[in-house]
Amino acid sequence: MNRTLATLVVACLALIALAANAEAQTAAPGWFDIVRPYLLEIAGVFVAAVVGWLATWIKAKLGIDIEARHREALQAALTNAAGLAIAKAGDLSLAIRLPQGHDLVEDGLDYVRKSAPDAMKHFGLSPTEVREKLRAKIGVLAAGALPAGKA
Repeated sequence: MNRTLATLVVACLALIALAANAEAQTAAPGWFDIVRPYLLEIAGVFVAAVVGWLATWIKAKLGIDIEARHREALQAALTNAAGLAIAKAGDLSLAIRLPQGHDLVEDGLDYVRKSAPDAMKHFGLSPTEVREKLRAKIGVLAAGALPAGKA
């Protein structure tokens, strides 16, 4: 696909150059003078299509990168907020069982809001959804830190 596209671009540019060269060399009208306007139109449409395709491809590529950056920022903020909540709780088993409106969960929510506001906006996360994700992250981190059989 890319090789074919490149070949067509080169062919259109060559036709444009040939048309300009032919016009500069001859004063008498010929067959090329009849065909030249059509070739220039076709070349212009083709170049516009290539530019549109490139713009769409770049937008799609950057869109994926932006979403990945937001996801990484949100995950890092949730992990840090969960670690902060576990450290403040002092007891791992208490941290696992934090209720929804507990002060440590609210502190974690504030931390995520300050650390990754663009990511929250990008994914359309409400404070309730962030609290749930934070409680899940606290549970995962605390359960991983507990000795076997202590949960």
